[in-house]
Amino acid sequence: MNKEEINLFIERNLTNFSVNSTGWNDLIRKLLYEFAVAGWNMEHRVFGKEKFGELRCYTYSEDETLNDKLKKIKSKYSELSVRTCEICGEEGKLRTIGSWQTTLCLNHFLEQQPVIEIDDKQNVKRNNETVLNIKNIVKAEVEYDFQRLWLFINKTESVYFSWQEPNYYLLLKTIPLSLFSEESQHEISVLFQNLQDCEVCGHKAVYRKSCLRCHNETWNDSGYFVQDYGEKSNYIKECQMDIFIDEDDYEKYFKNDRSFEKSPDHQILFTSDDLIEYKKLLF
Repeated sequence: MNKEEINLFIERNLTNFSVNSTGWNDLIRKLLYEFAVAGWNMEHRVFGKEKFGELRCYTYSEDETLNDKLKKIKSKYSELSVRTCEICGEEGKLRTIGSWQTTLCLNHFLEQQPVIEIDDKQNVKRNNETVLNIKNIVKAEVEYDFQRLWLFINKTESVYFSWQEPNYYLLLKTIPLSLFSEESQHEISVLFQNLQDCEVCGHKAVYRKSCLRCHNETWNDSGYFVQDYGEKSNYIKECQMDIFIDEDDYEKYFKNDRSFEKSPDHQILFTSDDLIEYKKLLF
C-alpha cells in the first residue's frame, strides 16, 4: 500500500457519500485515509451520507478487530461533522431550518433562513424576493397562540409565515384587522395594546408574562424563581448573559427584527467579570 494507491481509493470513494455540499469533503477524505491505514480492503467501496445534519458512514467488516477500529473512526468523524459547515467547511453547528436539521456556519444559516421585510409599497418579501403584496390579501388567519399566520391571495392560495421568522410580529401588526375573523381581530388588538417592557432583552414585547422576542418569563416572587435565583436581579442578569453568549446565534439572526420597540430605560445588569465567571460554569 503506497500513497498513490490510498489517494486513488479516496478519490474513487468520495463520490459515494451523499451529502448536501462540499464542506465535508476534507472530513470524508480523512475518514477514508484512516480506513485505509486501519486495514480496510481498498478494493471494496465505502458508502456514507448526511442524516439529521450528521455524517454517517455505512461499512462493516467480518474482521472483529478491524470492525472495532472502523467504528471508532466513523464515530470520530460523525462528531466532527456536527461542528463543520456542510457548505464551506468552516466552524458550524447543528441547526434546524423548517423541519430538517443541517450543520452550518452562521453565514450560511442566515442565507437559508427566511427574513420577512415589508417595503414602502406594501410588498412582503423573504430574502429580498416578493411573495405577496398586502393590498392583494383577501383573507388572513392566525393561530390562537399567534405562532402561525396564513395570508390568502385568493380563496384557495395562501402564503404561510411563522413566529420563528424575524419581523413576523411586524407583519402581523401591519395586516389590516378587517381581513381577520372577528375573534382574531379582538385577540390581535389585545396583544398589541397590552405589550409590556421586557427587563431582560429591553424590548416592549412581554405578553401574558412571557417575552415574544427573547422568550424569557417575567419575574415573579414565588415558585422556582425565588428558589433558584433568590432575587429578581439575579434572574435578569443570568437571562441577559444567556442572550449575550447566545450559543444558537438567535440574537444574530434577529438583529434586524423591527417587530418591537426598544425600551429607553433598559439596563444591562451583568459586568464583564460576571460573564467570565458564568462562562466557567457553562463550559
